[in-house]
Parts: sequence; C-alpha cells; structure tokens
Amino acid sequence: MRSCDHEGLSIALKKLLLFLRKSRMTLILLFIMGLYIYNVQNALFANKLDESWYSNVQSRLSPKGEISSIENLVFDPELYAVAGWLYIHGVPPNEFNSGHPPLAKYFIGISEVLFHSPTPMNALFGLATLLVVYLLSIKLFGKTVFALVPVYMLSLEKLFLSAARASTLDIYAGFFVSLSVLIFLYTVKNPKVFPALSLAIGLGISCKWEAGFIIVAFIIYLLLDRAWMKLGYFVASLPLALLTYVVAYTTYFLGGHDLLEFVDFQMSIYTFAINRPTRGALTIWQLLLTGVIGPETRTIFFLNEKTGEIIKIVTVKGLAITYSFNPLTWSISAWAVLACFLRTFRAGDDARVLALWFISFMVPLSSGLFLEYHLIPLMPSFILSIAYIFRDGYSKGEGRGKTMLLTALTVYFSALAVCHYLKIPDFIAI
Repeated sequence: MRSCDHEGLSIALKKLLLFLRKSRMTLILLFIMGLYIYNVQNALFANKLDESWYSNVQSRLSPKGEISSIENLVFDPELYAVAGWLYIHGVPPNEFNSGHPPLAKYFIGISEVLFHSPTPMNALFGLATLLVVYLLSIKLFGKTVFALVPVYMLSLEKLFLSAARASTLDIYAGFFVSLSVLIFLYTVKNPKVFPALSLAIGLGISCKWEAGFIIVAFIIYLLLDRAWMKLGYFVASLPLALLTYVVAYTTYFLGGHDLLEFVDFQMSIYTFAINRPTRGALTIWQLLLTGVIGPETRTIFFLNEKTGEIIKIVTVKGLAITYSFNPLTWSISAWAVLACFLRTFRAGDDARVLALWFISFMVPLSSGLFLEYHLIPLMPSFILSIAYIFRDGYSKGEGRGKTMLLTALTVYFSALAVCHYLKIPDFIAI
C-alpha cells in the first residue's frame, strides 16, 4: 500500500515539474506583471476623486484650460484629469485644453467615470504596453527566456512607471507606437494587415502628434527592403490613419464646425506647438545619455525652526538631473541601437526596425526637448535593442565564455532591480 502511495506521489511530482517546465515563460511573465501592478497599485486602487475636486482645479484655470497665474499653478496630471472629465461629459476639445489631440484625455475621462479616478486607465495601458513589448520580443527573439528580458527591464523604468501612475498622455502614445511596430512586423509578411497598422498609427496620433514619427521608420524600413509594392500599400492605407484622427474630434463636429474650421483649428495647435519654449538643440541626447536636464540656479531658504522666519538665503548654481534617469539602460541606449542596427542591416533581420524606431523619434526631438516624458514612445526601442545584443552574444558564446556572460547578465539584471529603488539626486551643486 505504501509503495502505491509513494509511486502516486512520484508521478504527481513529475507532472508538476513537467507543467512548471512547460509554463515557465508564462509564470515568469505573470510574476513581472504582478511586480508592475504592485508598483502602480496606488494608480489602480487609490486616487479617488469627487466632482468638487474637478470644480476646484477648473476654477484655478482660464476658461480655455490655461494657467491664469503662478499662484494658481496646475500641473499636467491635474490639467488632463479635468480635461478628460469635461470631454467625457460633452465639452468639445476646442473649448478646453486644445493643445493636444483629445483621445488620450478621453481615456482618462473613461477612467474617471468607471473607476472614479483619473489614473487606473494609465496603469492599465502601461500593463498593455508590457504585453505588447513581450509579443514584440517573441516576434524578434523567438519564444525563449530572452523574450522576457525587455518586459522585465521596462517594468522597472522609473519614467515608464511614473507615466503609468499619473494622468498624463504619453503612456497612451507609447502603447499605440509599440502596437504599430508589432503590427508592422506582421504586415511585412502579409500586406493585408496594412489597414490595421494605419488604424493603430491614427489612434497614436490622436493621443499625441509625436506618435506620427513612427511612420518615417516604417517607410525607411520598406525602402531598405526595396519592397516597392508594400510601400505603395502602406502609403495608400495612411488616409485611414487621418480618418481615425478626425473621428477623435467627433464632438467638435457635432458642435456645428465644418472641415475648413477643423483645418484652421489644427493649424492653431501646430502654431502653439512650435512656439513652445524648448531647452535647445540636442538636449535630448544629453538627457538620455547622462540624465542631465541642464544648468540651473536654485535659491535655498534657511528657516528658523521656532519662528519660521527666513534667516539665510543662499543661491547655488549646478546641474538639474531627471529623477527617472537609469544609467544602466539610458546611458548605453545609443550604443545598443547602433550595434543592433549594424548586426541586422545586412542580414535583413526584422530587428532593424528597432534602430529606425529610435532614430525616427530622436532626430526630430533633437531640435528641442520639452520634458523627459517625450522619451516614453521610443523607450521600448532601445530596451529591445539592449536585449537583442544580450541574446546575440549569448547565442554565439561557447563554453566558459557563455558561462561568464550568463554570470554578467545575472549581475546586470540584479543591478537593475537595485537601481529601481535608488533615488537619483535631482540637483548637483557646482
């Protein structure tokens, strides 16, 4: 009897080990997703707001949603939360906060109606972005453990997590850009999918205009392939992206505006965009590679703890650093993208799209940078490039060299987890 029980337990253990071996990719992915949900839990389950909050913030703004004075300063997450609330309750996009397309703010508005909070939808789109990056990894690297590496790396990026926790627009644009790249890799083999690609591009542009930069990457990819027929299909499908963008302004047209007025309205958005102050040419490269925003002068006030009176004022010059800087990924991004492109260009590898994705955003953004959030739509491109270099090195390694590389990668991935919890100083005095 005991022998039968022992044999039954042995069979059950073997079945469990077989299940774990077959499902290890899924289990690790679920663990990473769980870690991400833990990091954005406040955005998902907290931040509950009532209608009085929206009225209070709106009262501090001009009727058009502009900041009226420095005393009534409103930050972007608050501004977009109010815009989403108003849009979802019927206010046309031209009447409040018209500087960006409306779709991302509609998503925020839907979040406010469904969850009574402006942030859950951001967190969910962040989760969806991780899933898309995983599917991209499988498409580029195959269903190996290396397909999990970009998901793990992106889930620990402070900038990505910050965009998923706050009611800002870039996480939506980043999702649709990543989705566009995934669909594009399928259209290369099946041109019938081009309409779906244009739809995804249109949705991205309807969130932020910058998402349209990805079109350049796709055109260059097809030109390098000399796929003239596919290029023609792609260009012919782009009007669908424009139509998708126009549909995002449905409430604008329902307000009685015609197409000519719509074009004039879009020109006013363009004028607003090009006249915004920037930090100078090539600043985005400085930010990406070093985390330095630029020189800054800060005034420090020393207060008497008992009376609260100012007892000393000190002016300090130094460098402003972005809090989200990750030296383990950002600083090697350009090298990884270049190495990835050189290894894939002649081979005709699908991974060529990663370098084109990166360049199509970095070149236009090099003329001037507004915020580090502009890096979010291109962030998966350099993270996937880093993972590609790791996988390529490991697959070509042999014997002791392969073991040493695996050890180095283990140390690197551990350092990423530690770096996530380290606080980068936002100012270095000189």
